[in-house]
Amino acid sequence: MAGAPPLPVPRPPPAAWALAALVVGAAAAFDPGGWAVFGPVKWAFVTTLTLLALALLAFGGPFEVHRASGLAWAGFLAWGVAVSVAALDPLSTWIGTPDRHLGLVAWALFAAAFLAGQAVTGDGAVQLLLRAATVALVLAGGYAVLELAGAAPVDLAVDSSRLGGPFGSPAYLGAACALLLPIVVGAAVDGMGARAWRIAAVAGAVLGAVAAAGSQTRAAWVGLAVAAAFTLPRWWGWLHRTWLIGVAAVAVLAVTLAITPLGGRAVSVFNPNDATTRGRLDEWRVGVAVLAAHPVSGVGFEGYRIAFPEEVGAGYERRYGRQYLPDRVHNGALDVGVTTGIPGLLLSLAAVVWLAGRAWRATRRGAPWLVGVGAGVVGYLAQQQFLFPLSEVDPVFWVFAGVLVAATGPGTGTTVLRLPRLAGWLGLGLAGAVLVAGGLDVAADHAIERALSASAAGDHVAARQAADEAHRLRPDSFRTWFTGAAVAASAGDLDLALDRIDHSLDLSPRDPRLLATRAGFLLDRARRSGTEEEVAAAVAAWEERVAGDPNNADNHLQLGLAELLSGDTSGAETAWFTAEDLAPSSPVPAANLAVLYLDTGRIDDAVAALARARAVDPDHPTLDEIQRRIDSAASGG
Repeated sequence: MAGAPPLPVPRPPPAAWALAALVVGAAAAFDPGGWAVFGPVKWAFVTTLTLLALALLAFGGPFEVHRASGLAWAGFLAWGVAVSVAALDPLSTWIGTPDRHLGLVAWALFAAAFLAGQAVTGDGAVQLLLRAATVALVLAGGYAVLELAGAAPVDLAVDSSRLGGPFGSPAYLGAACALLLPIVVGAAVDGMGARAWRIAAVAGAVLGAVAAAGSQTRAAWVGLAVAAAFTLPRWWGWLHRTWLIGVAAVAVLAVTLAITPLGGRAVSVFNPNDATTRGRLDEWRVGVAVLAAHPVSGVGFEGYRIAFPEEVGAGYERRYGRQYLPDRVHNGALDVGVTTGIPGLLLSLAAVVWLAGRAWRATRRGAPWLVGVGAGVVGYLAQQQFLFPLSEVDPVFWVFAGVLVAATGPGTGTTVLRLPRLAGWLGLGLAGAVLVAGGLDVAADHAIERALSASAAGDHVAARQAADEAHRLRPDSFRTWFTGAAVAASAGDLDLALDRIDHSLDLSPRDPRLLATRAGFLLDRARRSGTEEEVAAAVAAWEERVAGDPNNADNHLQLGLAELLSGDTSGAETAWFTAEDLAPSSPVPAANLAVLYLDTGRIDDAVAALARARAVDPDHPTLDEIQRRIDSAASGG
């Protein structure tokens, strides 16, 4: 009837409120008092709210789920259990590392988020999720704008022109924008039932665009470009009628790229000689090599950092060094393949293609909000092929992927599912337990921050007390034990440092960083004591590191120091020659050789080694002293 008021939007079910809180918390939560400001608190939000949403579904009515995708998820998780039994990291494969949280538990949560997203399909629930996405992007974009203005809520003291937003990482911020920005644009066009929310969505889109640009994350730009291309059939007619707006938008974009660093960064995507582009290609080659070495079951979740040293070549080491140990393959599908083998890779590729098909269906025939959701899903998938799954963002992605699937195929290949109320009560109990565990993780992170701050200030007693508190709170985290080891070593207590690092190795026996740290402690103790037994232990530890990671320059550098301590000057010379070859940008191996030659009376060799060191870094602080020693030796002084 003309003039009739619109029908009221149904009240969202409780599960939708939990998912809305998940969307906002995953994007905007941070903890200024922690050491890892953006990690533990987000993980606590993600785990608790995903389980809460799943539990609340049991107290509602039946809902439809897509049968084939549900079976695919069940198969993937079952395969994940199988590969985790034989994984390279026996604990982290299940619960994830303290940095990434991408163990099997995370993948189970992704599946739960996808299921929950399909279940909350009413207009009220969808509207609530769109509003949550708007709030999330306003907060994330607002944080990025404050960061751009030099007023970020948390000062990370990172010298970078790229914005990290409430993720502390430009790549993570860009990934979130690739997902949320198209969704919020669709919400703005749709209106979300109120003028105020449309205005909020427009503001979120503007702030999100600033954040996406300021992150300078090219993977996200590719994702947003793909998202825009997917929606082209829907807005081409409008653009054709209002072509002046399109021309103006292109002109503004061109000027922005021309007068800011964004232009050069965007163009570098197409430059195969660009350092970042070349680095991605080289990382993919190592990833393919790891997959070829473990084709069936992969290396297990979180196992890539352990397998990487076995497959990395000398060329990679010479070009990039090992300041950061890669723990992920920067390609979503390949990352899944490396951790779960070719079966996981094939399932991942099938999921990408199938979800892209659903997104195409949404952009062709859906309402504006659904076009935005489809574009966000496909944009996120596109950027992920240059990054990897993220425990902070992927749950939100899978919620909206579930919404997309439910909205583009109701009744087609679906199964009506009703969760028993007992499952709901069990789920609530599990969510409560996970909330407590997440709280302990956050508290442990605060203790780590206090321990490291006290250690840096020289208050070793307070540092040890805080470190002990951290591993009492989270004895299952190798990060807390590693912190205790670092604090003890800083205080000069190497026996305690070795005890603490051994605890961390009990949790992750093959972690390269932990093993190298332990070998370093053994070398420091051998220097201090000089006993034959402890010197031999240091040599053996570094020989083991060289055997496990033969193309690591620092391993050879440290082995040379241990060999020299044992009196094996020939072994030290060989190790440092190898280190010099693997680290052409470091003057240290050549400088060490110069000192060795001086001490053994080989003056000409010392002169040549010093010249090589100066060619690399003429201002290195130790070289002048070596030159004075050479001059003194040459003059007979």
